[in-house]
Amino acid sequence: MAENNSFEAIMREISQGLSGDPETDIKYLMDQGEKYKDHEFGKEVTRACGRMMYELLPDDRKEELSKLIEKNDKGVDAALEEIRFNIYKKDYDKALKLAESTIKEYEDANMYADDTVSEYHCFREPMEKILYSEYTHPTKDLRAAAIDYAEIYMLYGSLLINVQRFADAEKALVKGMKWNPASAAIAFEYAETMKMQGKIDEFKDATMEIFKYAFRTGDLARCYRNLSYYFVEKKEYETAVCCLLFSAQFEKSNMVQSELYYISQVTGKNINPSGEDLERCFKEHNIPFGPGKEIIQIAYTYGKHFYEEGNMQTAGYFLAIFTSFINDPGANKMMEDIKAKLEK
Repeated sequence: MAENNSFEAIMREISQGLSGDPETDIKYLMDQGEKYKDHEFGKEVTRACGRMMYELLPDDRKEELSKLIEKNDKGVDAALEEIRFNIYKKDYDKALKLAESTIKEYEDANMYADDTVSEYHCFREPMEKILYSEYTHPTKDLRAAAIDYAEIYMLYGSLLINVQRFADAEKALVKGMKWNPASAAIAFEYAETMKMQGKIDEFKDATMEIFKYAFRTGDLARCYRNLSYYFVEKKEYETAVCCLLFSAQFEKSNMVQSELYYISQVTGKNINPSGEDLERCFKEHNIPFGPGKEIIQIAYTYGKHFYEEGNMQTAGYFLAIFTSFINDPGANKMMEDIKAKLEK
């Protein structure tokens, strides 16, 4: 074995033993995985050898393996669709049984546990992964889990909320956030469990965390509506009104008018804060003014980069996020050009 027992030293030694002949090297890598299976870094070495073996496979074998993975994905999708259908029918008992058996099956498999060199996630779109990296600076390699555990736990948590098992829902959604820590959708459901359990301060704290990942206008608006609920509960009605009014510039919602009416009935007055009042309330409570600067900077920088590279699809993805928040003539012009080119 390698004298230096670090994972990197082991993999360097293994790589040096490759012959250049795919058939020979695949057998060699299988032997190396077996050799190190009981080592401190056995799991990491086995996975790394597996990735190297995949690269050595001929295209037809890669396609065969991809089909097997796709078949597994379809199995998960089919299970989730059946759960959703039973929720739609309000057959919650059957939906719960299906969800719990699906979770047990994939938890028992334990195929994507983090190791000392890799962490596995189920990010749904590029911005989520980029923001997660921006905020956490992970020291391990980020890898995608082929099974969408995040969606499984999201659905299970939402189902548990429906049947008012809020503490169990909280636990399920914590697991979901582990698999996709950048998902605003899962985080909102988690915050909802706090609200339903009367943990109002925890509800506010959970909402404040979502601002970092609220790169869709609807998600940002919901953050402010959540905060308005919190401040109503705390009887800080002026700040609640400021949150409601500010949310409306990102998404129209009937909830805003109904909440404003409720506040006017409770207080007996029509609170109409000025811009200065809003700024004061937000500063006093450390409430963000709009989307995070990281979201704006990343969306524009990546969008411009891919536009200049000629990758219109990806450029459009990032610039659409940017222009949903910022009315910038240069970005708008790029978006017009992207749409014209993609239509062709």
